[in-house]
Amino acid sequence: MKNIVKTLILLLILSLQANPQSLVGIKLCIDPGHGGHDAANDRYIPETGFWESDGNWDKALHIKEILTELGAQVIVTRQGNNDSDDLPLSQRAGIANSNNVDFFQSIHSNGWQGTSNSTLMLFRGYDGQPVFPQAKTMGAIMVQRIYQANRTTGYSNRGDWSFYPDWGTSGLGVLRPLIMPGVLSEGSFHDYIPESWRLMNTNYRRHETWAMARSYLEYFNVGNATWGAIAGVVRDPEKNVTYYYIPSSNDQKKPVNQIKVTLMPDSIVFIGDDKNNGFFLFDSLAPGQYNVFYQAEDFSYDSSTVTVLPHQTVFADKYLIEAPNYDPPVVTNSSPANNASGISRLANIIVEFDIRMNTSATQAAFSISPSLSGAFIWESNNKRMIFNPSALLDTGTQYTVTIDTNAVTHFGTKMLDNFSFSFTTRSKLNLFALYPDSGAVEVSTTVQLRAEFDAAIDPYSLIGNIMLKDIDGNNISVAPDVTGYPYGKIIFEPQQPLDKNKSYVLTLKEGIKDMENITLGYTLEIPFTTTAETYVSGNVFDTFEEIGGWNDPEFSGSTTGTVPDVTTFSIVSTRKVNGSKSGRLIYEFANETGGVCRVYNSTKPNVGSNPSSEVGMWVFGDFSRNMLEYWFYYSGTTNVIVTIDTLDWTGWRLIKIPLSVVTGSGDKLFHSVVVRQTSGTKKGTLYFDDAQSDIITDAEELPAPNTFTLQQNYPNPFNPATMIVYSVPERVNVIIKVYDVLGKEVAHLVDEEKESGVYRVAFNSGSYNLSSGIYFYQINAGTNRAVRKMMLLK
Repeated sequence: MKNIVKTLILLLILSLQANPQSLVGIKLCIDPGHGGHDAANDRYIPETGFWESDGNWDKALHIKEILTELGAQVIVTRQGNNDSDDLPLSQRAGIANSNNVDFFQSIHSNGWQGTSNSTLMLFRGYDGQPVFPQAKTMGAIMVQRIYQANRTTGYSNRGDWSFYPDWGTSGLGVLRPLIMPGVLSEGSFHDYIPESWRLMNTNYRRHETWAMARSYLEYFNVGNATWGAIAGVVRDPEKNVTYYYIPSSNDQKKPVNQIKVTLMPDSIVFIGDDKNNGFFLFDSLAPGQYNVFYQAEDFSYDSSTVTVLPHQTVFADKYLIEAPNYDPPVVTNSSPANNASGISRLANIIVEFDIRMNTSATQAAFSISPSLSGAFIWESNNKRMIFNPSALLDTGTQYTVTIDTNAVTHFGTKMLDNFSFSFTTRSKLNLFALYPDSGAVEVSTTVQLRAEFDAAIDPYSLIGNIMLKDIDGNNISVAPDVTGYPYGKIIFEPQQPLDKNKSYVLTLKEGIKDMENITLGYTLEIPFTTTAETYVSGNVFDTFEEIGGWNDPEFSGSTTGTVPDVTTFSIVSTRKVNGSKSGRLIYEFANETGGVCRVYNSTKPNVGSNPSSEVGMWVFGDFSRNMLEYWFYYSGTTNVIVTIDTLDWTGWRLIKIPLSVVTGSGDKLFHSVVVRQTSGTKKGTLYFDDAQSDIITDAEELPAPNTFTLQQNYPNPFNPATMIVYSVPERVNVIIKVYDVLGKEVAHLVDEEKESGVYRVAFNSGSYNLSSGIYFYQINAGTNRAVRKMMLLK
């Protein structure tokens, strides 16, 4: 048997000597990190459209192809780039272990504040004490090869225990279970925008995997590659990028899109992409001398002579010079548009040309009537001229801009004809949305008053020019939301809830003005009446005191057209109907139409099947004019969408529907709240509280209480939460506290003014870390006091 083994080893050595660069007999596991397009986990860069999961997957396909051609057996941990392909870290390592591979590599790119771009390799263990010494050896090889290929600013080969000291010896989850050497590679930083654009190029990603392939040849000591590669970036030396770049790099200059690079004498043509990277690659080239020819629209032809060396890449970057253009210049765009009206007094005047212009001559050819002083700014390689007036434009005035034939291109050609356009400035501050409307009824007592204008509001002009009074002429104290002023929105709300079934008047006076010093010019009085309806809570199945089964909108596959980084659902104490918290949905749609924002509740509470029952929740509207929907299941999984109402109100409202409108048989499961984009605003904020069924409404059926009561909590005994219901016959300050059997206060539930009415408050013992036992809840309401006993059973 020993002789057979020796013979096999000898044959393998002879095979490798006869066929250098061979990885035959070597088994490798490649793990493309992450998976799918979950913005929370898959590293999306909105400025470029790059997803790390896409980049990792593409690199894995390239490296599998290259290593397979070299004779290796390659196992890839995932088979696509869908959310379902995002395997647990331990499962990824388990694939390597179960296949008994020789080496494992998890491919990633890095990210940190958008200002770095280095290469990092991580192995399991401490820097000086790796769990697998071979992993550190490979890390030292590969980190240098990727650094050389990606031309990053530096490199590090680190043990994960040293790199993440707060994790102790847990380290990276994908390396922890391995029974063979393995590394995690972070080739470059995908949030550094120049690099992010390069990573959008599949050939750039392929070039990084060639660096990996060279590393495997060196690590397994089977000989260096006998071929090489030519790569490079083509840039415009006259144009700078508009995003951050590392000063010591060449990334200041703008890459050229859609390049054509030809390699001679082999006549190989590379066509570049339009992803702002200017990258090209010729790989698998025999050593020797080549000529590289560069072409791009509007640029002069250029070339380089390059000598290819084995087992490495030779870089042939090129700055292409703009080709001379002796055509007469043409104005391609101007702003404001010709004959436009209602133009801002702050507007700049913009003229765009099709050819680079001589700035001094073109500025001299510019005139405006009535005349204005100002400064010129040039952009887009001197094809875009911006005139910034030094003072506000006059109100309600027609201006005419002229570029005469003395305007000259960079190449010395004059315009053939004068170019002129006119526009008229704004003359008044326009109100285009208001809540409540004049004469509105059934307005929430917690209304948020809104007036939306067509220009940013001067906050100092609101002093003495906006007021809220009741029908008796009493001033109502309000709290403003100053964040709306730059967007033309005056938003404020009463510091205390308004009285029910009472008339109020909102007054907007003529002195209100915008940041362009244009006044409203007239006084507007808006009378409205608050709701008379009184509610007693039905069967509350979600108090929104805890996140429970509610998920972020991006969790749902039905959510579409939102801005992921902004759109979110959480439990907050900012507003509430009862208890101390409510659910808050902040959403923003990316486009003007077609967006759907779904908040899914995985607990799917059962609201029964009684058609006469009503189901709903308290919703604090945002006046977005989008559509609110409730979604239900019947028969377990059949979805029913119920359109509830246009979000054309503010303040708390109990938004309910009869269960009879939910089609389908059997019990209904209330699983989602949805905002569907219509013709409303692109962004908004909603609050939700006390989702419930079997709702009792109508003040005629439910007279206002004339006595003070404290009811027994329900359920009782309870675990972990229970409800406390009480009533007060008049406006009074209410304090409710919970005590243990020793008289120690354990919870403070209520301390605020309450109008005459019936109220409920949730008590969740889980928020206070209480043990099983007897507790007492006490209410003090003016001169009234009551105490009841309840039992917590865990």
